[in-house]
Amino acid sequence: MNSAKAALDLIPIFAEAIKRIFEAIAGLGTTHDARSLEAYVMAQCKALGAVILELGLTLHAQNLPVPVSRPCACGHVKHHKGKRAREIRSTLGALNLEERHYYYCDRCGAGEYWGEELRGSSDFSQLAEDQIAWMGKEGAFDQAAKNLAHLGLFDVAASTVRDICNRLGKAVRERTEHQAAQPHCSAVLPEEKPRRLGISTDGVMLGRIDPQHRKRKSEKKGKVRGKKTLEHFFHEVKTLVVFEFNSAGEALRKTYHATQDRIEDFREMVSLEAQKRGVQTADVLVFVGDGAEWVWKTAQTLFPKATQVLDWYHAMEHIWAVGRVKFGNKEKELWAWTAKLETELYKGKVQVVIDAIRTVSAELGAPEETLSDQARALDPRWIAYRNIGYFEDNRERMNYPAYREQGLPIGSGVVESACKHVVACRCKRAGMRWDESGAENILALRCLALNERWDSAWAKVAA
Repeated sequence: MNSAKAALDLIPIFAEAIKRIFEAIAGLGTTHDARSLEAYVMAQCKALGAVILELGLTLHAQNLPVPVSRPCACGHVKHHKGKRAREIRSTLGALNLEERHYYYCDRCGAGEYWGEELRGSSDFSQLAEDQIAWMGKEGAFDQAAKNLAHLGLFDVAASTVRDICNRLGKAVRERTEHQAAQPHCSAVLPEEKPRRLGISTDGVMLGRIDPQHRKRKSEKKGKVRGKKTLEHFFHEVKTLVVFEFNSAGEALRKTYHATQDRIEDFREMVSLEAQKRGVQTADVLVFVGDGAEWVWKTAQTLFPKATQVLDWYHAMEHIWAVGRVKFGNKEKELWAWTAKLETELYKGKVQVVIDAIRTVSAELGAPEETLSDQARALDPRWIAYRNIGYFEDNRERMNYPAYREQGLPIGSGVVESACKHVVACRCKRAGMRWDESGAENILALRCLALNERWDSAWAKVAA
């Protein structure tokens, strides 16, 4: 078959499609309204595109020499075993891949297909999987399936959306983990060369349900009856945002990473993302945190030269917490006391704040050592006492007048926002519970899209 003959074969198909479209247009107002007419024309165009694409692929494959054998990973060769046609679902409709050749290695038993470049990792084309995963990362899988059908893209089950999201998310994770495992991420080239770069991390709790955390219900003590039931629990998702900021401390382009991995693995991803953003060439580097120990350890381990800044709003939350235990419901006194300390902290007078909290602690009395951790979190004496340590430990990170003068960010709003729109708005909806891999796969897809690397990633994964 040559291209000239293929074009001639398509002429009757073109003519028939155009005829059907004109007939539908003639029925506007009777058999069709405006919406149904446009949907009909779109379906006809997609069907015609599927015919052209299928014929073009067949013609392209027939013009290529079919290899007799292909190399195998075991060192032997895979021999040609003939054609094995297969139908795949594309964005245009069903496509029949007729020129699909199968190769088999007699030594190790490995098989391979040649001539199905359009196909993804399932019965869908690569672009179809892309669109399904894009919809699945945004909302519940059943709702994603409904959205795909409403837009006239695919009629798929929610389980299909879930499987494709898991498969593609896993591929993205594996590639990212491979990059992070390289010594000093040497294979990663910076995407840009920012002059002022900020880094911030935080955590958000995610509802989990895992086969490794099971409990059993029994009718009689000492006896186990019935099936195992999964136990619900919560697990922290560590969230990262790397952002460029201007001379006023306002965040510009932001990129994200979110994972439930151990802190050591998370730090590898922090280092990788920072290098992608050009941390090694930044003139000014700031690390903003909420005061958690693991946050500052991450900053010190990975970016020892970065300016560490305690988030202003977290500092104020701790002042308000002490004010509440001192004044209770006396709002007028509470607001006056808090406003005074806010002014002092804004001026960088951290010692004044510490002395005020120490005074409150002395008034309440020494904390009781026998209290449990849960009771200590609610006990006024412990709240005041612990906040003395909080401000003393972070004293060097609260030089807010200097930060403002240098145009540095003093708030961690970028990462607080990331916890919501990267993690919570997709994974913390009512009744949602995730297994570990499912949550990781969706988070990988969401970060890929938010980081504006969606289109470029699939070419790299395929390669």
